[in-house]
Amino acid sequence: MTDMMLAPEHPGVSRSGVSRRQFTATSAATAALLASGFTITACGGSSGSATAKRALRIGQFWPPVSLDPAKAGGESLFYINPAYDPLIHRAADGSLQPRLATSWRYLGKGNTAFEIRLRERVTFSDGAPLNAEAVKRNIEYFQKAAGQAAAFLAPITKVKALDELTVHLELAQPHPQLPALFSQDYFAGSLISPKALADPGTLAKQTFGAGPYKLAPGETVAGDHYTYVPNPEYWNAKDRHYDKIVIKVLPNENTALAALKTGQVDVISGSYAIAGGAANAGLRIASSPNIVMGIQLNDRAGKLSRPLGDVRIRQAMNYAVDRKKITKALLGEYGVPTDQPAVPGQDGHNDREFYPYDPQKAKELLAEAGHADGFTLPVVIPSTPAFPGEIAQAIAADLEKVGVTLKISAKEAASAAQEITKFPASTMGWGALPVYFMGRGLWLRDAVGMNPFRSSDPEVEKLDRQAAAADEKTRAGLDRDIVRRVVEQAWFLPVCLSPVFLFYRDSVRIEAPQGKPFPSVVDWQPAK
Repeated sequence: MTDMMLAPEHPGVSRSGVSRRQFTATSAATAALLASGFTITACGGSSGSATAKRALRIGQFWPPVSLDPAKAGGESLFYINPAYDPLIHRAADGSLQPRLATSWRYLGKGNTAFEIRLRERVTFSDGAPLNAEAVKRNIEYFQKAAGQAAAFLAPITKVKALDELTVHLELAQPHPQLPALFSQDYFAGSLISPKALADPGTLAKQTFGAGPYKLAPGETVAGDHYTYVPNPEYWNAKDRHYDKIVIKVLPNENTALAALKTGQVDVISGSYAIAGGAANAGLRIASSPNIVMGIQLNDRAGKLSRPLGDVRIRQAMNYAVDRKKITKALLGEYGVPTDQPAVPGQDGHNDREFYPYDPQKAKELLAEAGHADGFTLPVVIPSTPAFPGEIAQAIAADLEKVGVTLKISAKEAASAAQEITKFPASTMGWGALPVYFMGRGLWLRDAVGMNPFRSSDPEVEKLDRQAAAADEKTRAGLDRDIVRRVVEQAWFLPVCLSPVFLFYRDSVRIEAPQGKPFPSVVDWQPAK
């Protein structure tokens, strides 16, 4: 699932122990930023007016993999959202609101037919009209592009343009999350001009959306900074809050924080490592704890590690880990201990603790399974960023106390991903998503990406089929049952929810409710 939505780098602890490493922005970092020539002057003015000169300047860790919504990953959201309005907009409070679509609904029962009604008189930035045929061509293009959204669009077998503004979807299998899928979070609803689809090679470096902005190629240097200017064709210009958005690639958190402190940028994304420095500087902080970190116990049939094929062994490992201690040591006040893949207050979360820290219980289970003397478990992790290695070392320290030895192999990130089938366990770090999406990336037999040994559980598969076809109210309970079953099978050893952060100056207003995913870039506004 292409990393289940990417998150900012997590710089971690020092090699001497599990204490948070502190980062200090230096004058050299500031000088490096100034030397790059990245300076924008912004003047006050009325929001959305033709004469306003308001610029939003953002520092982002990664450059986009692609500006093509059908091929982009989570690291590209900041770059794509300004130019591509979605069919359905996720508001800051989590509600789904009309955008290019004015209404949508499932037809009949079973979540196998879906209808979308489009907004009238909308054009893309290149002048092409938004209509049902454009939506049809987009869905077909996304399905073939093999990007993040392709797997989630796979159940759609027919797309019909019933009239100029009405689209009908038929699905081979139930899909209960189409409204979320067509929001800005998953790219599938970020519609591309049908003119541009005729020449898809142009999509990687230019934008052809129906959003409030468009990329200015003459003011953009790929991999360094990306400049967005108003889209004159935008259907809702009165709600456009800035006259220019510039996203500067700042791969070093110290440099990014220095840029924020000195006013070179208004907002940066980052990790807990610079949270203290941002707070001390009086900057605003928004956090969203939704990256589940830990170890995946992938070899559930015991092909490479015979002990791991016994559920009692996997459960013992979960009892052996002191999640509260590790979370506090690594993430301080910003982390949330967890033993399940669902986030509190969100889809599928169970309001109970499954594996309280109990090393004695762990030893008893190991003995019952015939491994009273413990065993050695090989684990592969990426060598960068630092956080996966640090959390693996912290887990290893607790497991060693009950006789389980982690043999950790750190490899370059791409190599670690490619060799996941050669190791019985691997690093765990993915964004919490709706249970339907997590199943297709993590624990169903045909899950894409993170189920390398094709593990399967009849009860999980059955519950998933029921939940996919259920109405929203019924599905909530089934989703909790799915998460409960996955946790009881102990296929994973989650430890904490690691937050992602936005740090920003008081010149910007970002309405980010606690515990919710961040609002879209287009929702950020100048502070009054």
